[in-house]
Amino acid sequence: MKKNIIKTAILSLSLLLGSCSEWLDVTPPSQIREEAQFSSIDGFQQALIGCYIAMTDDLLYGRALTWSTIELMAGQFVTLQASSNNDYSISQYNYTSSNAIKYIDGVWGKSYNVISNVNNALKYIEINKNILDHVNYSVIKGELLAIRAFMHFDLMRLYGLGNLKSRANLASKFAVPYVTTLDKDMTPQLTYKQTIDLMTEDLNTALQLLQIDPVTKLHPASYYTEVNIDGFFNNRQNRFNYYATSLLLAKVYMWEGSSESISKALTLANKVIDESESKGLTSWATSTSVTDDIVMKSEHLMSLNTQNLTLRTADYFKLEIIAASDIKAQYVSNNRIMSVYEAETIGNTDFRFSKLFIPNSVTLDGKNAFTPLKFFGSAGGNKISTNYIPLMRMPEAYYIASECMIKKSTPDLSGALNLLNIVRQKRGITTDLTTTDANVLMNEIVKEYAKEFYCEGAMFFLYKRLGVESIPGYNGTASDAIYVLPYPSAELQMGRNQ
Repeated sequence: MKKNIIKTAILSLSLLLGSCSEWLDVTPPSQIREEAQFSSIDGFQQALIGCYIAMTDDLLYGRALTWSTIELMAGQFVTLQASSNNDYSISQYNYTSSNAIKYIDGVWGKSYNVISNVNNALKYIEINKNILDHVNYSVIKGELLAIRAFMHFDLMRLYGLGNLKSRANLASKFAVPYVTTLDKDMTPQLTYKQTIDLMTEDLNTALQLLQIDPVTKLHPASYYTEVNIDGFFNNRQNRFNYYATSLLLAKVYMWEGSSESISKALTLANKVIDESESKGLTSWATSTSVTDDIVMKSEHLMSLNTQNLTLRTADYFKLEIIAASDIKAQYVSNNRIMSVYEAETIGNTDFRFSKLFIPNSVTLDGKNAFTPLKFFGSAGGNKISTNYIPLMRMPEAYYIASECMIKKSTPDLSGALNLLNIVRQKRGITTDLTTTDANVLMNEIVKEYAKEFYCEGAMFFLYKRLGVESIPGYNGTASDAIYVLPYPSAELQMGRNQ
């Protein structure tokens, strides 16, 4: 019976929502005590899955930080009746409006709630280590540490500074609180270097623990037979597996930006490129497979199984759009989509354009606008990927490695160009890039991100990391006033420094 509970949890997260709800909230005396929650392997497994479920909240990766609000902040969409849209103010960088404050406070609170749940599980995994076998202990603890680092990383990317390498006075600045314990006392803020050091320490420890992850093939499949009777170690693409954690660490190093970090990021990205496909975790989508796999699940290094995603997106992605009522509609103007996908020079051979967007009923400047299909429900026979929201996909490893090759002490432009062309070829672009100019090549990488990650929340963070001063659709200069969300007022009142 105990094993069936976990099997059900893995196969259907919707059934687990009820069983985890009392643990995810602050537990009143009438509910199951923490000691009972963490008295078995099943309890630790449920706790970990509960953290992933919490990450699918609409204020986190179930909407705001993937396919909606953060994309509006990056100028990815045109919106109808924008002044009536709850996301309008924050998409216009008016961070003092009531709607923006709800978002700013909500993302902060939900993120630290996930972190609290992680820290609680990490506390008990040491207290009750004796009840866990080696595989469960290593993988569960490794994933928990990866989640903690991931949540802090995005908090820093939202509420902290970007373009760190160009900051002359960074040593005197404080980053977001990096919370590692359950404590009534306020966690002191640290410098960016100290905070990133904690982040990389968590991720390096996680990688050591996750070497035993089934995806690494360190051991044969038979090694996991007994511990995987309930299926807990299946579907590794839906969790922080070894390669997803490797890419996350590479992204952290890229954010820090020093020469040493660039070198480390390159090593990690190359490892993901060399091993994630060869060891069976990922495979490239094709123009044929994308019909049934519209979010390219086969390429996911890590994604969240998000319940009722079709219902969540129904008001946002649609084909028949009426200006008077569709205040949430998210779509792309004809001019922008033709620019992003370079239709005049490349044409529609790039299936990220031809297969992942469809004209809608909106006409702008005499031309049809386009609706993205990634989260459009059952469009295009979307059977595989109905509820999956990717947080990291394989092409990003290629883009990171390519950028690192440009920026390392001895640039390798030929290698960088080759990696970029591999992704372009996989997407159906038949003409390879041939530039030998590092600045031109770096610009091509940015263009590739724009083509690849529509609806995935990547562009705002890319612009911020690189210090890009021009955001699509914004007439002013993008500075810290645009890129840095203010701390919630309650945090400032408690003495936080930003």
